[in-house]
Amino acid sequence: MTQKKILIVDAYYYDEVSTNLIDGIKSSLNDEFKELNLKPDYIIVAGALEIPQAINLVLKKTNYDGIIAVGCIIRGETSHYDIVADNSARGIMELSFKYNTPITNAVLTVDNYDQAIARSKERGQHAVKALIGLMNIGI
Repeated sequence: MTQKKILIVDAYYYDEVSTNLIDGIKSSLNDEFKELNLKPDYIIVAGALEIPQAINLVLKKTNYDGIIAVGCIIRGETSHYDIVADNSARGIMELSFKYNTPITNAVLTVDNYDQAIARSKERGQHAVKALIGLMNIGI
């Protein structure tokens, strides 16, 4: 089986949340989806708004069979949450269409840190399953 190249772009702003998400991705790739021979590359960016920018810069230079965007946006007291969540998600979706590349969005949008920790424990696995489903459609 041909090795598939995937990219994980991690907005590592909330380190414990990112670690949980990445651990879930790694466990899925090493256990449940080991037979698919997916080779992940990994880059870190400052925050969720930088994810689409990083994906765009990378895809201008190289191809990937799929991408997983990882991060967390926690609601605060200002409208900044809405701006970051909307623009990050929109940018990720637009890039998927622009480059015809499956991209799954594992950027959590939550009200507080406790929710982020709870949701991050399984969201990485879900992102891998979603990515593989999209990659299979494109075969």
